[in-house]
Amino acid sequence: MNLNSIVFCILGLPALSWALECYVCKGQRDNRDKCIKTAIQCEEKQDTCKTKISWKQPDFWQPRSIRYHYIEKSCDSKEACSAESNNLGLKSMRDWYRDWIAIECCQGDRCNFYVTMGAGTKAISFLLLGVTMVMHFVLQMR
Repeated sequence: MNLNSIVFCILGLPALSWALECYVCKGQRDNRDKCIKTAIQCEEKQDTCKTKISWKQPDFWQPRSIRYHYIEKSCDSKEACSAESNNLGLKSMRDWYRDWIAIECCQGDRCNFYVTMGAGTKAISFLLLGVTMVMHFVLQMR
């Protein structure tokens, strides 16, 4: 190897470490396994990690129109991610009875680790409500 080749190799090594890394997955029902264990280096024009959360009926038929969360993570450009997020319109309204889509854009290595889908459980809230109501009635009877 000549001196020019060595210099170009040494100067090119930092560029490899400057590439953005994002978690990637598609069509996953939760933010476990594949969605937090698979990461890729984004292409040069992709400077944003994108997370798309969908609340919809599955592609296959099932009774009672049950809906599920579906997660998709990928690399994208900041402009494209923002435009897609802004163009959702009524599809971004998070109602339990209709399909919706939410898109989160972030910049930074593996910044799309966490996904915000709403409350984790309603059981604690109902338990707290029940205990509060019982205590209210007990105190009223005194």
